[in-house]
Amino acid sequence: MSNLSVQTHKAGDESAITTLFHTTYGRNMDHAWWQWRFNNNPTGPSVIQLAWDKDILAGHYAVVQAMLSVDGREVPSGLDVTTMTHPDYRGRGLFRTLARAAFERSAESGVAMVWGFPNRNSHRGYVQDLSWRDIWEMPTLRWHIPEPFDFPTPSCALAEVHSFDERFDALWEEVKLSHYVMVRRDSNYLTWRYLANPTEQYRILICQDASGLLGYAVFKLYSSELQVVDLLTRDDAEIGRYLILEVARIAHQESLEAVSLWLNVANPLHRVLERLGFENGAPITYFAGLILRTDVLDEQVYDYRNWHLTMGDSDVY
Repeated sequence: MSNLSVQTHKAGDESAITTLFHTTYGRNMDHAWWQWRFNNNPTGPSVIQLAWDKDILAGHYAVVQAMLSVDGREVPSGLDVTTMTHPDYRGRGLFRTLARAAFERSAESGVAMVWGFPNRNSHRGYVQDLSWRDIWEMPTLRWHIPEPFDFPTPSCALAEVHSFDERFDALWEEVKLSHYVMVRRDSNYLTWRYLANPTEQYRILICQDASGLLGYAVFKLYSSELQVVDLLTRDDAEIGRYLILEVARIAHQESLEAVSLWLNVANPLHRVLERLGFENGAPITYFAGLILRTDVLDEQVYDYRNWHLTMGDSDVY
């Protein structure tokens, strides 16, 4: 680290960041995606720490803001994303140095917890070097749609829609206490996360009756399956079942093989889907985090049973 300078991201660094991404991961980062993810997040500005060797970007650590609902309280948190170290600068402790600088800045801005989904290469470093706590190893719950299958008639009206309106705000206010910890899912956040994303195409399925919106599922095509990247319903597993089966019906209609999602095993819907034939399998994703402010959060957030997590809470899906 002696020859390197640790700095906070400033406007104009994006070109070097996207170059480092390609050097690190062997694929391009879309500039519009960078702006969407790091600059346009409605929750607030991202914390990005960079390590420079003169004009060479050697390391990058970012925390993007995510508002959590914790037992009904709004608690600022940070999602760890896009950690990168240039191959020529590995082994110099850049990861630890940049992460700690980002955590310090995040805590100063009011962020109570950082959390994320370390890959198999970085998981050990998060737990061993940064004192993160493992919360869960999340399997992918998948159903290979049998042929034939008699899709049931739902008790609610199912429809695809193309926007998140005030009905989604009403649903959020109704169900936000159903799970101890989850990312705030109001219409503003959902519109940014799914409809404003410049590189992915998502579809929205709703279930409603005369009383209003009962639940929704957001899904997208990946390979030969439909991935349910977000799912939120009233406290009724049957609503989730109808939504998932409708996504499966759409997949079958479009000659796809399977439906997949993340679903906490403590959720009653998990058992309902198991009866249908859903099975846990690969890929399995680490989920971990670190409380930055013990005056705001306690260790209940380290219990995976308290979380409502979907694929869309990650920046990968």
